[in-house]
Amino acid sequence: MKRIYLFAWIIIAGLSSCKKFLDTKPTDFFTPDNYYTTEAQLQQALTGVYGDLMRPELYAQVIPFNFTTTTDEVLSNRTADGDARGLRYNYDASQVYVGNLWKFSYIGIANLNSLLENINKPTMDSTKRNIIKGQALFLRGFLYFTLASNYGDVPLVLRPLGINETTIPATPQKDVYAQIEKDMKEAEVLLKDYTAARLGYNELVTISAVQAMLARVYIYWAGYPQNNVSKYQDVLTYTNKVVNSGLHALNPDYRQIFINLSKDVYDVKENIWELGSFGAAPGVVTKGGNDIGNFVGIQSAIVAADTTSYSSASWVWVTRKLFDSYELDAANTATPFKSSLDVRRDWNCANYIYSGTPRVKTARPNVWQMNAGKFRREYCPAIIRNTNGVGGSYNINWPVIRYADVLLMRAEAENYLNGPANAYADINLVRRRGYGIMNGNVVKSVVVNNQGSGYTVAPAVTISGGGGSGASGTAVVTAGKVVGIYLNSPGALAPGTYYSSAPVVVIGTAWVPGTAYAAGTQITNAGNLYTVTTAGTSTTTGPTQTSGASSAAVTGAVFTYAGVPATATASITTGTEADLTPGLSKEDFQLAIRDERMRELCFEAVRKADLIRWGNFYQDMQTFAAWAAANGASVAATGNPNGLQGAQNVGTRHVLLPKPTYELNLNRALIQNTGW
Repeated sequence: MKRIYLFAWIIIAGLSSCKKFLDTKPTDFFTPDNYYTTEAQLQQALTGVYGDLMRPELYAQVIPFNFTTTTDEVLSNRTADGDARGLRYNYDASQVYVGNLWKFSYIGIANLNSLLENINKPTMDSTKRNIIKGQALFLRGFLYFTLASNYGDVPLVLRPLGINETTIPATPQKDVYAQIEKDMKEAEVLLKDYTAARLGYNELVTISAVQAMLARVYIYWAGYPQNNVSKYQDVLTYTNKVVNSGLHALNPDYRQIFINLSKDVYDVKENIWELGSFGAAPGVVTKGGNDIGNFVGIQSAIVAADTTSYSSASWVWVTRKLFDSYELDAANTATPFKSSLDVRRDWNCANYIYSGTPRVKTARPNVWQMNAGKFRREYCPAIIRNTNGVGGSYNINWPVIRYADVLLMRAEAENYLNGPANAYADINLVRRRGYGIMNGNVVKSVVVNNQGSGYTVAPAVTISGGGGSGASGTAVVTAGKVVGIYLNSPGALAPGTYYSSAPVVVIGTAWVPGTAYAAGTQITNAGNLYTVTTAGTSTTTGPTQTSGASSAAVTGAVFTYAGVPATATASITTGTEADLTPGLSKEDFQLAIRDERMRELCFEAVRKADLIRWGNFYQDMQTFAAWAAANGASVAATGNPNGLQGAQNVGTRHVLLPKPTYELNLNRALIQNTGW
C-alpha cells in the first residue's frame, strides 16, 4: 500500500496570538509563524491528518468496534473488556473511549484549521495547492460528520483558537451538517479531476470520495433526528454523480474485496475511499498497525510451531438474525445448517475458528457462536503474520465507503422520492454480486439422488461440463452414505462461472490401472464402490465383483467390495434468483433495503447509524433482544452470559454518545446530551 509516513505534528494552541518576547523569532522548532512556508510542509501537515485517522482512538479501533458492533448483526462475547470498551451500552461520559473519539477528532480539525489558514503562504503550483486545500476541507467536514453523527450538537470551530478560548457553545447538529456540506462542496470543485484511477490507489480523498461521502451525509441528514427529508433529493444527486462518473463498479467476487484489503491490493473501483495502515514492504519491520480483523475477526492465536498463524481475539459473535437474513438453498439439507444461495453469508458468518498446534480449522456450527468473518487476518502478508509479529501489527485497510453502499443509498433515496420502480436495478445489482452471478450463471445446488453405501471417507466430487468452469464441492458422509454436498461453505463448493446448462456431477474416484493404491483408499469401477484393503499397484484388470475381495494376483492391490456409489445432479442459477421480489410497495421496499444493507455492509460500522437514522433504534434493539432470547441466544445454548446484555441495555439515550466529562469541565458552555 502507499506508504504514509506520519509527521509528528503538534499544534500548540494560541501560539500565533502570543506576544513576541523581545524581537526574536524561534528558529529551532516549528510554529505556525515559521511553518507552512513550502509545498512540502503543506503536504506533510495534510499527511499527518491522514495518518491520525488510523489511530486506535479513531479508525484503527474505536469507530469499527467500540460503539458500533453491538447491534442486531453482532453481539459481544466479552465480560470486563466488553464493559471497558462500551460494547454493552454501559458506558458513561467519563469512559476513555467516549472522550478519545471527541478529542482526536478535534485534534485533527485543529490541525486542518491551521493548514487552511496558511494554505496560501508558500509559492507553488495552483493546481497542487487546490488538491491539498480540497482534501483538507473534505477531511475537516468528515471529522465534523464523525462528531455530529455521534454526539449531536458540537462546537463548530473553523479557525485556530487562542490558548484561552475554551468556552465555546455547541452548534446545533443541523448547522454543523450545513458546514460539512459547505466544506465538502468546495472540496468537490477543487478536486474535480483528482481520481483514484489516476492515482492508482484510493487512500487519498478524490472527487468520487467527496461525492460518495456527501451522499452519506445527506442520507443521515434526511433521517432521525433531523428528519430533513428534502435531503433525499441530494442523496440521489450525489449518488448519481458517482455512478455516472464511470469510475466505479462492483467487484464480481464479494469475498475478494476483503481479501484485497488484507493483501495490500488496491480495488479502486469497489472501494471508493479506504484508510491505509502501515503496510509491510519486503524486508521492512512492521511497526504500528490496527485492530481490524482482531476484535471483529476469526479467532486465532500466534503459535511458535505455525508461521502461518495469526492473532485475533474475536470479541464479538454474529447473530442469528444476520445469518438467517441470507436466502437459503432449500434443496440442500445435509449440512448442520442449510446452505445459502448468497455467498456473502458464509464469508461474513464464519463457521470455524483456528485452534491447536499447528493451527487448524475447528468447526463452530452454533450460529450464535460464529465469528465475524469479513476481515480475515489469515490473508495478511506473511511478513507480519508470524511468530515474531506483534499482536496488533496488521495492515488491513479500512473501507470507509464502497460502491455497493452508493448503490444502496441511491435505491433508498429513489424509493423515498419516486417509489421502487426505478430502484430495483441498484439493489438487484448488489444482490446478484452477492449470489455470485455477475459473471454468468453458477452452480447453485447439487442434489444427491442416490446416497450409495459403504463409504468410510468422504469421496471426491467432480463437476464438469455445462459450458462453465470452476465449480467444486465437498461430500458429506453419514453412516456410510453420501447425504449431501456442501454448497457455498468455506473450503467447500465453489460455484464457478458462465454455465449455460447444468454440469455433470461425479462422486468418487474411478479406478485407474497402473496406480499405487494405499490401504483405506476407496475407488469406483463397474458401477461398484471398493475399498483398498491391501496396498499395491493396480494391474490392467480392475475389480468387478459384487461381494468379497479381489485377488492380488489379478488386480494388484486388493479391492474389497464396499457398496454402491452415490450419484448427484447439479442445478444452475437462471440469472434471476438473486432479484428482489417484484411489485413491492414503497414501505416493503424500504424494509428490503434495510435488510440488504445489513447483508452487504455488516461489520463496516454503519448498522447502528442506519438503525438510528431510520428512527426507531431503541425499539428495534428491544424487539431484537426479545427475539434472540427466544431463538437460541440463551446462556445455556451459547455459553455466552454477556451476548444479549448489550441489546437489552440499550436505552433511548444511546442514539448519541455523551459529551465527555473532561470537555464539560473545561467548556462550561456545553450542555450534556439528554439522558446522560
